[in-house]
Amino acid sequence: MLWRLGGPNGIAWLTWTLATFADAFFVGKLGTGQLAVIALIFPFQMLMLMMAAGAIGGGTTSSIGRAIGNKEIKKAESSSFHSIVICSLMSLIYAVTFYFFSYDIFSFMGASEEVLVGVIAYSKIFFTFSIVVWLFNILASIIRGLGDTYTPAKAITIGSIIQIILSYLLIFGLGPFPKFGVVGPSISIIVCHLGMVVYLIYYLLFVQQTIKIKIQKLKLDIFNDIMKVGGLGLLNSITIALTVAVVTGYVGNFGTKALAGYGLGSRLELILTPIIFGLGAALTASVSINIGSKQFKRARQIAWTGGLISFVLIGVIGFLAAVYPQLWINKFSSDVESLYYGKSYLTIVGPFYCLFGLGQALYFASQGTGKVIKPILIGLLRFFSVVTFGFVAINDNASIDYVFYSISLGLIITGIGMSLCLLGSEWKK
Repeated sequence: MLWRLGGPNGIAWLTWTLATFADAFFVGKLGTGQLAVIALIFPFQMLMLMMAAGAIGGGTTSSIGRAIGNKEIKKAESSSFHSIVICSLMSLIYAVTFYFFSYDIFSFMGASEEVLVGVIAYSKIFFTFSIVVWLFNILASIIRGLGDTYTPAKAITIGSIIQIILSYLLIFGLGPFPKFGVVGPSISIIVCHLGMVVYLIYYLLFVQQTIKIKIQKLKLDIFNDIMKVGGLGLLNSITIALTVAVVTGYVGNFGTKALAGYGLGSRLELILTPIIFGLGAALTASVSINIGSKQFKRARQIAWTGGLISFVLIGVIGFLAAVYPQLWINKFSSDVESLYYGKSYLTIVGPFYCLFGLGQALYFASQGTGKVIKPILIGLLRFFSVVTFGFVAINDNASIDYVFYSISLGLIITGIGMSLCLLGSEWKK
């Protein structure tokens, strides 16, 4: 069942990953400074994606899935409308924050001169029009809550392929397309997501027959049903992205080349999250429907099965990255010093990716229960452990390797902690 539901998502997010890979590969041809721009902006892009698809999107899928499982169609319709309202407000927060405060944010992270100019330009374009990214992910979550993972997966797959082509054209300015350099990918992402939004709106209004999407009176209990998963999920997304952002600031103390090298290595970890989401979205949907219909034992079986699959799949990737780091980072840069830092990162952190995969999969499964306080506490523990350990390393003028060790510690906490959460009462009654 998980392969049937998660398979299309897995292919879709693999294609998304290739698009992200392609952006870094193309921008890497422009130089180390432009590559550093991508490294700085990427944590915030991933933060927004985790909020839209994983947090609010997970809350949306959970609310609709539990309603469908309990045969409450009206509630599912109301949850759909309320989730669109929430995503509109969230995108506005991003637009305002990065339009007015991008200089302060990226200066704090160590950007300066050419890198600072590039990352500000990129962020203002991307986040000002982020409503299309938010709306796509929420519409996809609504459809997944109905038990359909194929339609959103098809949109992501086709959109990502077009994004690769368009990014290349806009970065280098081929044919009738102007040359935008490092900001080319931001334009490409927005344009492609706009097309995907149009497709999903058409599907919801004219193809599926389960629910009707329409304007409704706002109800506090529906907001609460979504946000008791999605709202706490925002905190989890923030801690994951802030962990990367703070560590990026730590690494910035070692220079631009260290920053570029770390960006090459950490990019793999962040890209693994969307791959896990391919399975995770199926876990949230199937667990929520089973919880809604009071089949708790089956919900636990689904969660453990998905966690094991993710442990093995992500673990293999992590093992290969640790043993053969050049297979990944050599594709992005030829700068010897940057490659050294990237290899060091993957060698230290890669062996623990299996626990990262396990923990993330179980977090998505926990969203289906509608109760995620315990998983959120595990996320907070990871954040404070990594930040504290890294701060001590920087304060003691230790090697950059100790900053990387702190990340490994965080992955261990994630895997073990999320596993313990499945022993809670919310999985039994």
